[in-house]
Amino acid sequence: MRDMKVLIVGSGGREDAIAYKVKQSRLLSKLYCIPGNGGMVEKGEIIEGKISDIPQIAKDLGIDLIIVGPEAPLVEGLANKCLEHNIPVFGPDSKGAQLEGSKVFAKNFMRKNDIPTADYYVASNYDEAVNYIEKYGLKVIKADGLAGGKGVVIPQDLESARDALHRFMVEKSLGASGERVVLEEILIGRELSCFIITDGKDYILLPSAQDYKRAYDGNKGPNTGGMGSVAPIAISPDIESKIRERIIERTLEGLGREGISYKGIIYFGLMLVNREPYVLEYNVRLGDPETQAIVPLIEDDLLELFYETAVFKLPKVNIKIKSMYSCCIVLASKGYPGSYETGKEISGLDNLSECIVFHAGTRFVDGKFYTSGGRVLNIVGIGESIKTAREKAYSCVSKVYFENMFYRRDIGEGVMNID
Repeated sequence: MRDMKVLIVGSGGREDAIAYKVKQSRLLSKLYCIPGNGGMVEKGEIIEGKISDIPQIAKDLGIDLIIVGPEAPLVEGLANKCLEHNIPVFGPDSKGAQLEGSKVFAKNFMRKNDIPTADYYVASNYDEAVNYIEKYGLKVIKADGLAGGKGVVIPQDLESARDALHRFMVEKSLGASGERVVLEEILIGRELSCFIITDGKDYILLPSAQDYKRAYDGNKGPNTGGMGSVAPIAISPDIESKIRERIIERTLEGLGREGISYKGIIYFGLMLVNREPYVLEYNVRLGDPETQAIVPLIEDDLLELFYETAVFKLPKVNIKIKSMYSCCIVLASKGYPGSYETGKEISGLDNLSECIVFHAGTRFVDGKFYTSGGRVLNIVGIGESIKTAREKAYSCVSKVYFENMFYRRDIGEGVMNID
């Protein structure tokens, strides 16, 4: 299909990276973004409107494909509503989105389909959860529903476990998302992010990535949405085979048995323990900031792949990946991941030809960029090694400025392949 009109839903660095790649497609005639951000202004037309307005907006604009970036609209059923208007959507319907929308659903799904994951217990009230931890020891605490990256706690002692459970289940700090919790065995190993594009039957494995969740150098400070990422992480054939056979293929087979017609991305947050992969979590969309590191390495027409997936015609091919490495550095506002500053003017973006810049929390007003979010910019360096890629990225970072900007200085240090 040519001369396609495409609508990208979302406003973060992930969506800007998708827009960057879709804009290069030979199939594209017009790109729209809702709600978009300051950087996406240069790639497509920004559309104003609510998520609930999208089906009608897309129908009025004659959209040929909707690409949904974030998870919340998928969990809320945006794909279902758009499909009622016969508009193809890259992203699962609400039933498939339960893989991310409910930790309880995901863990039960894994147990039912013999997919390796940590042992767990589901608690429905505060007293039940506390009693379980007091009896069986500290566990990872995971709120059942979507929590914007704030729903997972690894307690250091019983007091901090009680505090987290009280916030989630009594104070309702996460609303309905924390009414149930998963209490999960703590696994020790190496984390890895794997992504597939799938139409529910066939799939394409994208380059693996490593992201950095903690706010500060040395993996210290609070968890964030992600402060940087590197790609690809080479995986030995033996471990890749285990991931494909025990996790990816069992997941797709399980979805089929559930009657879930899945199309889009599945993210597998993995922990490798003594060379054995375990699923920590599913996401039903590309990661952020892993997308910003992965997308520039893909040589294929991403729009074509997304459209073929949306209409259940994903080709049985391996995509072409550049023989390069990427390193993404997130520039954040003071206070992130808590309450953060906004409205700071951004300078230095005109002199970054050695890197790719993806916008996240920015707005464009009267020819200038200003901060409007916690994670503001993503600076991506590409090189023949991770060392070269990170050197380029940090060189570009040094040229950017906004008041009270902060970032990690150890992204990409000591990265090793997985064998």
